Amino acid sequence: MVNNIVNSMFPLTATDIEQSKTEISSRQKAAAVMPAMSNVNGVSRIVIANTKPGFSTAPPNVRLGIGVVSSLIFTDSKGGVWPVTSYVIGDAENFTVNWDKKGGIIMLQSKKPYANTNMAVMLQGRATPITLMLQSTQKEWDYELYVRVTKPEDDSQLGGVQQSSYLLSLLSGVVPNGAKKLSSTGEQGVGKFWRYNDRYLILTAGTLISPGYINHIEDKTMGTTHVYEINPTPVVMISNDSGLHKVNLKDE
Repeated sequence: MVNNIVNSMFPLTATDIEQSKTEISSRQKAAAVMPAMSNVNGVSRIVIANTKPGFSTAPPNVRLGIGVVSSLIFTDSKGGVWPVTSYVIGDAENFTVNWDKKGGIIMLQSKKPYANTNMAVMLQGRATPITLMLQSTQKEWDYELYVRVTKPEDDSQLGGVQQSSYLLSLLSGVVPNGAKKLSSTGEQGVGKFWRYNDRYLILTAGTLISPGYINHIEDKTMGTTHVYEINPTPVVMISNDSGLHKVNLKDE
C-alpha cells in the first residue's frame, strides 16, 4: 500500500533521478558555452614585434575570446616589462580595452564572435607605435600574450629567433613537434632537455657554462628562463643559485 502511494508520487526510481540530474546538468553546461567558444583552449605565448625599418613582417596576432580576458604584456628583448603610455584601437565598439597604467598591462575582451581589428600601442621612450592585429574566436585564445619588442641592437639575436621560432615556443613552454626528450642523470631539476633537428635544446633557469651554444634566448618576465640550442653532447654544465651542476645526457 505504502509502496504504491510512493510510486504514484515519485514514478522515477532513485537511480533514475540521479541519472536525470546528471543529464540535465550536462545539458545546462553545454548550453551555457557560447558556440564560438566551444572546444577553444586558452594558451600563454610569446611573440616578436620586429620594428626594424625596412623589415617586412606581419603584425603579431592577439587571439581573443568571448567572456574571457586576455592580458597583453609588452617586454624588451630580455623579457623586462616595457611600460605602455597610450593606445588606439580601430574598433572600440566590438572590443573592450582596460589599461593598467601602473603595471603597464593591457587587458582585452571581444564582444562579438569573429570580429577583427587592429591596435596601435605607444611604449615609454619609443617614438613609433607597435601595431597588433586583434582576432576574435580562433581555435585558441591567448589568456597571456607577451609581445617582445626588438631594438636595432637586437639584430644578432633577432636573426637566430626568426630562423628558430621553436626556441621562442619552448620559452613559452611549448615543446616543438617531433622533439624527443633526453634522459638525464646527475643533478636533477636543473633543466629539461630534448633532441630536435639533430641538435639539443635546453630549457633552464640556470646559465649554461659548457658547452658553447649555437642559439640562446631568455625571458625575465617571471624570474629568468633560458633556452639554449647546442650540438649533441654527453655532458652539460649548468650554473644556478645552488652552484655548478653536471648533467649527463643520453639519447635513448
